[in-house]
Amino acid sequence: MGWASGSARCRPARRHRGPSGPVASGCLVLAAALLLTGCTSASATMEQAVGQGIAAVETARLVVQQELDDRTFTTTATATLGDARRELVSAATTVSQTDVTGEADAAYRDEVLTALGDGLDAVNDARDALGGVGSLEATVPQLEDAADGLEDVEGGP
Repeated sequence: MGWASGSARCRPARRHRGPSGPVASGCLVLAAALLLTGCTSASATMEQAVGQGIAAVETARLVVQQELDDRTFTTTATATLGDARRELVSAATTVSQTDVTGEADAAYRDEVLTALGDGLDAVNDARDALGGVGSLEATVPQLEDAADGLEDVEGGP
């Protein structure tokens, strides 16, 4: 007999209740993580960018000092300064695109952007000096001042 015969049994429909056990727990953890990352405050985002900027400027300062001491290759120093520049641009872009909710955050954003810009100028000058434009020695205090400026705005408004 065929499948449509009268003797065929119909199964009752199963009701889907959704995930349970480890699957449900995993979904809840994922949802909580997405919720928390979407709720990062403006000042926390900017503080993270400041940290990124400090690391970039300090790395640039270190490689410039190594180049002056003839302890690295110029190509390595150039690449490292290029990486520092990209990090500073990324940090500044993040800060400039951060929406603020009050006067204090707006003022802090301006301070952070100024400090990141000073860091970017110092790194660009160092990279130019490696290419023969300007003095590499003169960029050391500029990089130190830029790092100090970033450290001054570290910690938020």
